[in-house]
Amino acid sequence: MRRGRQLDSHGETAKKRKWYSLADKVWNLANLEQAWQKVRANKGKHGVDGVTIEEFEANLTGNLLQLHEELKGKTYRPQPVRRVYIPKADGRQRPLGIPTVRDRVVQQALRMVIEPIFEAKFLSCSFGFRPGRGAHDAIDQVTAFLGEGFQHVVDCDVVGYFDHIPHDRLIDAVAEEISDGTVLRLIRMFLESGIMEGGVWHETEEGTPQGGVISPLLANIYLHSLDEEMTKRGHRMVRYADDFIILCGSQRAAERVMEHVKEILGQMGLEAHPEKSKVVSLQEGFCFLSYYFHEYGRRPSDKALAKFKDRIREITRRNQTVPITKAAKELTKYLRGWGAYFGYGQVKTRFASLDQWIRRRMRAVQLRSWRHVGKLHHVLKRKGWKDKDLTGLRMRRWRSSKCPMVHAALDNRWAKEAGLISLVDVYLRIAELRQSRAAG
Repeated sequence: MRRGRQLDSHGETAKKRKWYSLADKVWNLANLEQAWQKVRANKGKHGVDGVTIEEFEANLTGNLLQLHEELKGKTYRPQPVRRVYIPKADGRQRPLGIPTVRDRVVQQALRMVIEPIFEAKFLSCSFGFRPGRGAHDAIDQVTAFLGEGFQHVVDCDVVGYFDHIPHDRLIDAVAEEISDGTVLRLIRMFLESGIMEGGVWHETEEGTPQGGVISPLLANIYLHSLDEEMTKRGHRMVRYADDFIILCGSQRAAERVMEHVKEILGQMGLEAHPEKSKVVSLQEGFCFLSYYFHEYGRRPSDKALAKFKDRIREITRRNQTVPITKAAKELTKYLRGWGAYFGYGQVKTRFASLDQWIRRRMRAVQLRSWRHVGKLHHVLKRKGWKDKDLTGLRMRRWRSSKCPMVHAALDNRWAKEAGLISLVDVYLRIAELRQSRAAG
């Protein structure tokens, strides 16, 4: 139910309506069951209690009933999140907090109840972790603004955003829409549950751990006031979670906006990174959501390409001996996802170059697996080569993968029959789908 103030018929401010009595919707068994389905679909590792998805599911009815009773009786207490680290492109590590499976179910159940309330107020400049919106929508919006002549960019990096969101201010932001004390208390418990690292519990006085089901929604709620301020001033902002840029018509305007953004972030208890936050022009080029934008179009950023090549090298290590179909299967799985994300730019020529390099690495893996040049000769003879045309070859040398004999034996058709897809084919499929949507 809702109650409170809103605009009256004369446009004057009336008491804003608020949502209350939401807790019973959170602990509703049907809601918990639906939350469980989403948690299971997302998979994920175990939390501090060591209980896996499979183990939780083994006693699913009992576990959900227990959560229902604990939430209803207000005895539910979330456990600390388990701290893990994942490598970043710059060599540093990003901290993640993994809640237990049972806590993930409750967070998902809570998110499903309160997310529609905030979706009704979120603005169109926000794209991250929202239903029906995604990174490609944000990228297309940036491209549209650039095309309209707004080619000076405020590129602002928030220092450790997820780790520094002030708890009290975040709860206040949630309370602007929700007055149910049980729901607000539940959110605060998640925020203050702490972190377990190396067997030691650490208190969390600020921030919302990356890795929690509800963390992205809370992050969007807290930055909504920034969205409002930028929109009110007519700025062209594009935000994906804590990654945002503002596009302006001139260098001078962008510099003024940058100072204003820093001021607003400071008022929110956040800080713009003094080195990474900058004003750039389209002619200089800038990165957003791993794309590099410049006056000739958009393409994968240098960091994204470096990470991509590292992953390809890992899959096609030349010191391994594996069936080529196994390597091709693993490559194809990775290429489909990477190509689908980065295929929304001027990348056909670049994709063709990457395809050539990937096939060469596949050939190197095959030579290594064969070990003896006689197997290569056998393939060539079946293709009509004569003995006098065959020469010796060092099967483990990188340069051997580029010689004419190897290209003839292991051609593009061989790679396709092994199960390897082409990035260019992924790109062409994306282009076809985009044209179909545009046409109708």
